[in-house]
Amino acid sequence: MTQDRQSIAAGGGAMDGDSAVRAELARRTQAILDAPRREVDPAAREREKRIVSECRYLMRLLAGRRRSEGELRARLDEREVPADLAHEVMARTRRAGLIDDAEFAREWIAQRRARKGLSDRALREELQQRGVSTADQDEAFAALTGSGPLEEDPSLAEEERCRELVRERLRREAHGPASDPQRRGQIARRLDAYLRRRGYDGSLAVRVISSEMRAREL
Repeated sequence: MTQDRQSIAAGGGAMDGDSAVRAELARRTQAILDAPRREVDPAAREREKRIVSECRYLMRLLAGRRRSEGELRARLDEREVPADLAHEVMARTRRAGLIDDAEFAREWIAQRRARKGLSDRALREELQQRGVSTADQDEAFAALTGSGPLEEDPSLAEEERCRELVRERLRREAHGPASDPQRRGQIARRLDAYLRRRGYDGSLAVRVISSEMRAREL
């Protein structure tokens, strides 16, 4: 009988403990409910709305094509977004994984080489204008370096791209008397201007033009 009373007493103690916990939870819950609600600052609410709106604006831009951080900041500046808001907008966009200047640079280099045949110098100038750091530029150029002898030596790769441009332009030239010095001079000048617009070094342009024209007996 004594043991039974002790068990009952122990059980009663456990029940009392549970009741105490429930009572404490109820008290805390009621305290939260009774606490005065803090009014939302209208200025803070408007600030958050503006931040969300600008984030959505950047997302619409990025839906069209990848952009550098510098380009996105410039667009916010054009919209006269205050500096503190612009900082928060860029931070949220970055946390969402939507800004990667190294990846932007890789895509830019590959596309501009393929479409325009630009030199590395011209590509770096374009990336610099878009706010891409030298470190991100270097990473992008390194990532696009292949394993062949031309790709391993940037100067050789640059010269080969220059040659391809000259060969393509020469194929477009109307056929005429190869011995005509005036015609040869016109072709050479047009090619030189064409290569310079794409950022190729003058000495490289002259060397490539001369060798390719000789190869075609122009």
